[in-house]
Amino acid sequence: MDMRIKEEFRETTVIQKSEFIACAAPCRSEEEAREYISLIRAEFRDASHVCTAYVCGTSGEIRRSSDNGEPSGTAGIPMLEAVMHSGLQDICVCVVRYFGGIKLGAGGLIRAYGGAVTSCLAHAPKTRDVYFDRYRLTYPYEMTGSIDRWIRKKAYLVDTQYGEQVTVIFECAKDTDAAKEIQDISSGSLMPEYVEETVREVDL
Repeated sequence: MDMRIKEEFRETTVIQKSEFIACAAPCRSEEEAREYISLIRAEFRDASHVCTAYVCGTSGEIRRSSDNGEPSGTAGIPMLEAVMHSGLQDICVCVVRYFGGIKLGAGGLIRAYGGAVTSCLAHAPKTRDVYFDRYRLTYPYEMTGSIDRWIRKKAYLVDTQYGEQVTVIFECAKDTDAAKEIQDISSGSLMPEYVEETVREVDL
């Protein structure tokens, strides 16, 4: 599944007295990306430039960038390339520049903007959607200890209901053979009921 950043992340670098503030946020649509860009530009109204790039869409087909007044091709495109090389999806990046009085030249700007995004995305906390299988299992109270231990080790507990017996709903990774493992710990007396496939956001 596609990897994303978990939450907004910012990182500041100074190059030849110019301050570059790289801001990145998860954005699942072009509308969300544009809203984030508007927020950043409103926050940094006094900046020399706020250059942007974003990638979103079902398969990352929406890709946009802006030099925002920097020489053509020196900011937005290097930023977009840094995003593409990061392997991240559904993301918007903005690099805020406060000019320090020393011109960097085209090559310097390309390295500064691309490098700011590369570093920011490398340090940002990341997450990934992972497919899980959901099961329902009903068992007698005397088996609570062994079932609880297995769930804590191998699964995510979703719900527990207490009646004449205990009924739990849990989710486990696709590569977990829940049916076999629960049969093993119950000496063949229990069999979980498959419910559905689910998706969980897992931190990396």
